[in-house]
Amino acid sequence: MYFLGVDGGGTKTAFVLIDKNGKICSYTKMKSCHYIQVGFEKFKKIIKNGIKKVCKLNNCKVDDISYSFLGLPGFGENKQDEIKLIKLVENILDSKDFQCGNDVEAGWAGSLACEPGINIVGGTGAIGFGKDHTGNSARASGWGYYCGDEGSAYWLGKKLISYFSKEADGRLTKTPLYNIVKDEFDLKRDFDLITVVYEELEMKRDKVASIATLLYKAAQLNDKHAINLYKRAGYEHSLTVKAIINKLSFNESNKILVSYSGGVFKAGKYVLEPFKKHLSNLNMKLIRPRLLPVTGAALYAMKISDEKKNKKRDYSKIVNTIQNEEEKIRRGN
Repeated sequence: MYFLGVDGGGTKTAFVLIDKNGKICSYTKMKSCHYIQVGFEKFKKIIKNGIKKVCKLNNCKVDDISYSFLGLPGFGENKQDEIKLIKLVENILDSKDFQCGNDVEAGWAGSLACEPGINIVGGTGAIGFGKDHTGNSARASGWGYYCGDEGSAYWLGKKLISYFSKEADGRLTKTPLYNIVKDEFDLKRDFDLITVVYEELEMKRDKVASIATLLYKAAQLNDKHAINLYKRAGYEHSLTVKAIINKLSFNESNKILVSYSGGVFKAGKYVLEPFKKHLSNLNMKLIRPRLLPVTGAALYAMKISDEKKNKKRDYSKIVNTIQNEEEKIRRGN
C-alpha cells in the first residue's frame, strides 16, 4: 500500500511514494510539467516517466499505488484543460484512485500538514490557498506572469532587470545590484544584458525567475532596491492572505495558521519580516512549513483515500515519520 504525491511547478516536478506509516519509499524529480509551458504531450511524458521512475526505485508497480494526489501548475484555471489533464492522468495510472489539484494545494498540504490554514507559494509564480475548519477552500493570486503573480520569483527577476537598466543609465544611483548582475553574466557592456535576456534567458518564465537569487546577494550587501523589492513582495503576499481569509470562515477562537513555500521565501527575513508585519493586525500565526510540498501531497493522498473509506488513523505519528524521513529528499536536492 503506497501513496503517491506529485508536486508540479514552473521549474521542476517532484514525485514521492510513502507507505501507510509515512516512510518515504522513493523520490525523484523531473522537469516542469506545466502544460501551458510544455504542452499536453510533454506533460503526459513527464508525469508518466516520473511515476514510472519512482515506482522502479521502490521496486513496485503502478498498480501498487493505493491513491495519488497530483498538484499541477495551472490546474483549475481552464475547465476544458482541467478535464483533459484528468483524463491524461487517469490513462497513465490506469485508475480513478487519484485527485488532481493546483500545485498550491500541494504547498498547503505540506506547509500545514493538511490542517486548516493558509499557505502562500512564492516560487516561479505566486498563489495562495487555504482551507477552513469546515473543509471549504479558496485561492487568490496565481493569475500568471502576464496578469499578476506579484511577489513571485519571475516578478522579482523582471524587476531586477529593470533596476539594472535604470542604474546603468544613471536614472538611479548605482547600488551593489549593478555589479552583481554585471559579474553574474560577465557583461563587457551594460547593453549586453539585452542579449542575455533574449538569448540566454530566452525571455522564459522559469529562466527569468532563476535570476531572482541575485536579489538575495544584493540584499545581503544592504542594497536598498533589493531590500525594498522584498518588502513589496511581502506586502503582495499579505494581500493574498487577507483575500483568502475574507473568502472563508475560520474559527474565530483559534489563530489562523499561515505558512509559506517556494524559493522566494529562502530570502528569509527580507521577505518574511514585511510579510508578517502586514499581517500583524490579524488573528493569525505565521509558522514554518511542516513538510515539503511533495510529501504533503502524498499525505493528502492518504487522507483523501481514508475519507473515502471512512478510515481513521493517527496522522500525527505519520507526520512525524515523514518529517524524520525528509532528510533523504533534502540530500537529493
